[in-house]
Amino acid sequence: MKKIVKKKQLIINIQNRWNKLEKKRYTTIAEEFQISFLTAKKYVMMSEEEIQSMDSPKKYKKRRTATDDYINMIYKMLLDGIQPEVVFSYCIKKGYTNSWKALDNRIYRLLRNNFGVKLKINWYMKWEYPKELIIISRKDILKYITSKHQKNKIIEEHINILENNYPIIQEMREIYDDFYKTIMGSDCEELDIFISKYKESRLKTLIEGIEKDIAPIKNAISFSQSSGFVEGNNNKFKLIKRILYGRSKIVNLFRKCYLPFLMNNTDFKLIDLLKGTKNSTISCTV
Repeated sequence: MKKIVKKKQLIINIQNRWNKLEKKRYTTIAEEFQISFLTAKKYVMMSEEEIQSMDSPKKYKKRRTATDDYINMIYKMLLDGIQPEVVFSYCIKKGYTNSWKALDNRIYRLLRNNFGVKLKINWYMKWEYPKELIIISRKDILKYITSKHQKNKIIEEHINILENNYPIIQEMREIYDDFYKTIMGSDCEELDIFISKYKESRLKTLIEGIEKDIAPIKNAISFSQSSGFVEGNNNKFKLIKRILYGRSKIVNLFRKCYLPFLMNNTDFKLIDLLKGTKNSTISCTV
């Protein structure tokens, strides 16, 4: 109430100042009273009736929603302890044809505000398939294509049906098999044949990536030696370093990095590393 009185007095002061101005400019009012240009214009143009009506509360029209006709029924059913899922289905059976999300929000708010019950997201929806239906996801198919040892028995039984209905599966199998044979082989020229064969296929981006890094890939095919062991150890060291960051000194960091390799020794004992005996402790210099 005090804010309304102060606001009314401000408007009266602004209008009095406006009447005294020789050059009627809204910018002058805005600068003097430190308000925006539009607010200054609005206050100057207000009539006496509008200023006096500021004391009375405004009547806003409440927007009607599609769930208003069902709110009493929903509340009574929830009060009787009926499950929200049943209430939801009953509203639809009674003729509710609007947004399911709106009905979900109405039931959710009634439960939360009146009964202190909170529901999960999409609580009203539960997907169920017939028991005799076989479900095969794209992830399972991809795993089946890229796996050379453990095959999914369900996909194995239905692979012909899948390939007849989705020819892309057979295409991906052929591409992956060729790529696998090329990488695991010893002739790097096969890689050029693979690139030219599948350059315009669905895996065009894969071919472009191979072409950008073709020299290391050919070396991996030609030589049996690999830097994978070194790269793997580097990743392991970086992970250990991040775990110990800000917690240990260099000696403990060294021991933590050294420990995974010592564990492969048959005569390894953790107490030797902790005590710093000759068998397992190596001096660390920085």
